[in-house]
Amino acid sequence: MTIGNLSNLKRKPGGKRAPWLLKCRSSTSFIIAAVWMSTFTIVPVMPTALMTRAGVEFEHREYWVSVLLMSEAGTALLMCPIFGYLVDRGRTRRLPFIGALVVLAVCMLVLQLAHSTAAFVAARVLQGIAAALVVVSAFALIGDAVSQDRLGQTIGYLGSAIASGFLLGPFLGGVVYNSGGYDAVFWFAYPIIALDMVMRLILIEKKVAVQWIGESNGDLESDLDTAQRIPSVGSREPQRRKGFVIFRMLKQRRVLISSWALLAQGILLSAFDATLPIFVETTFSWTALGMGLIFLPMAVPAFFEPLFGSFTDRFGARFVAFGCFLSLSPTLICLRFVQTKSNEQIALLVSLLFLTGIFLHACAPAMYVETQRALMVMELKDPGILGPKGAVAQGFGLQSMCQFAGVFFGPLWGGFVEYRFGWGAMTGTLGVLVALTALPMLWLGESEEERALMS
Repeated sequence: MTIGNLSNLKRKPGGKRAPWLLKCRSSTSFIIAAVWMSTFTIVPVMPTALMTRAGVEFEHREYWVSVLLMSEAGTALLMCPIFGYLVDRGRTRRLPFIGALVVLAVCMLVLQLAHSTAAFVAARVLQGIAAALVVVSAFALIGDAVSQDRLGQTIGYLGSAIASGFLLGPFLGGVVYNSGGYDAVFWFAYPIIALDMVMRLILIEKKVAVQWIGESNGDLESDLDTAQRIPSVGSREPQRRKGFVIFRMLKQRRVLISSWALLAQGILLSAFDATLPIFVETTFSWTALGMGLIFLPMAVPAFFEPLFGSFTDRFGARFVAFGCFLSLSPTLICLRFVQTKSNEQIALLVSLLFLTGIFLHACAPAMYVETQRALMVMELKDPGILGPKGAVAQGFGLQSMCQFAGVFFGPLWGGFVEYRFGWGAMTGTLGVLVALTALPMLWLGESEEERALMS
């Protein structure tokens, strides 16, 4: 079945009856909502829990927090390209989308029952598998359902969920842990998983809903027009290509640059995730509640990623990404001035973290959009180069792999530099990293020839 033939499909006599609430369950809005819910995942592990349940000594907390983050990120890093290939080759995106939640539920149970560092590590490995599978399949679902001129804004919704879950996990975990204890954190999370499962089960993909388009009115057809405007190798005679698609992607300048930017973003997020709670505890003598609350300034801007994504749709990725990374550098360097416990220093830290969150989340949708547009150009120039079924999931898998690579190396970077040279050196080196990342952003965007090809 090719995307180019979707509008011609009608229900055959004796065919299956259209599912209940077909238009609603296959609508772009519902798909976005289900994907948003799936990527907003909270699996908190606080340094305090490691000490009380796994017997980790006080001075080794930061080391084990880093190990747990790296276990999850390393697993996801390895699994993203594999899942990207399988999702592109599979008949449906929905099955792996549901499977990811089953793995996550097992992860949560293991984490709740954990009383050793080995059990905590095993739980985070399972979470890495679930994270890789859900991110790749979720982005692929969105890529199928949304047109290129709205992709930035829509990816912003996903980015807001991913970043919010990553950054709000310590906050919500700290609040619930402080008031109800360790088990209460998980009893808070299980209803979220249950609602997530319901939404995934009732979701209907666009390419499945098209079977009943003859029974539907123009609403569904207008949604499917989106898919028809996206080039698909299925409507052409593809040439056979040898080798892995991912290596063809990496030959593209724009894919390499956006992948590097996502790597840098992952390093920043996980470096703060590993060091910020310890920093505020030692500098300000804050408890688990304060260690969670300090992530709010960075997390709040994540909810504006759809707005930031619309900027990318309107102005292009080049200047959005360049401006954000360039502005992020001095913001990170200025964090070195937070050194003592005072109201002024706390206000400075909160303000700088809020600015960091704005610049970090504003550039994220641009990176994902840039890679998908680069893949579209590849397909238009050379039909079939991305394989017989295209490479939407593999493109998102490559980007997710780069971001997880950053999450893997971030605790190493942040933890090692902060431990050996202090907080100021850690934030300063991160500032240099993003300054160097800003320069390649000027080479993003299509050439005149590519713009003419896409028009």
